[in-house]
Amino acid sequence: MEEAIKAMEKCDGKVKVGAVLVVDGEVVAVGSKMGGTHAERSAIEAARERGLNLKRAALYTTLEPCVDINTGQRRQCCADLIVSEGIPEVIIGRYDPNPNVYRKGWKRLRDGGVRLRDFPMDLRNSIDAINDKFMDFFSSGIGPSGGAKIDHKEPAKFRIQFSADDNRYMEIGWTLCGINAAYGSAVDPVKVALARFASNFDEVDDPTAYEFGHSARIAVGEVGVFVGPEACVLVKPKEIQSGPDYGAENHFVKFDYVVRIIKPRSHSLK
Repeated sequence: MEEAIKAMEKCDGKVKVGAVLVVDGEVVAVGSKMGGTHAERSAIEAARERGLNLKRAALYTTLEPCVDINTGQRRQCCADLIVSEGIPEVIIGRYDPNPNVYRKGWKRLRDGGVRLRDFPMDLRNSIDAINDKFMDFFSSGIGPSGGAKIDHKEPAKFRIQFSADDNRYMEIGWTLCGINAAYGSAVDPVKVALARFASNFDEVDDPTAYEFGHSARIAVGEVGVFVGPEACVLVKPKEIQSGPDYGAENHFVKFDYVVRIIKPRSHSLK
């Protein structure tokens, strides 16, 4: 596991992944994600060049192996490659936070007969520290405006920092609703409302002027308003997929947001 994390640190892109193949207790191949080649594939190809039989191998990877997410994808995804190579065991560092992948790689391996285990918490924390920008992309953002994509099959939270110069933040929530809609959810002191009939942020004059509660149904193209003691966050879903029960493959809310300050930051805050 530690060797896989060391391999991860050598990566040159935003998403850093390291993988290690072990046979009979010996490290036989190491891979790092470089360019368009994923770490698992790199390690497997290195083992192939040595003519190694991987049917007794264990693969340690810092990120859940990928699945095919594009129609007509030509290169075999890593999860299918692992199964086709007959690798019997995979140890996963972190599940991919991308809603199009999260736990699907695990399921693909499980369905292929692979034994699956997880890295311990302390090493998962090490992975998160190295991959912080990638991991945070699906759980937090920075205002005053931006966009996000978050898995909402289970209730999901998204943290929005007011701006790069203002480290105050608000947590907003999304939960499953149905076709082209999701519930915006809030926990005290934050509340949420639908800006009924508004379709653009600039149509919301005073974002505190609505009837607020702890949940509001917000459809694609509508504007929702989360209000807290210091700021309001306006959200507008661009695309929502609510899973097979609602005719979609994935579970996610893709939305834009803007932050409007209610209470200016105190000069004593840093």
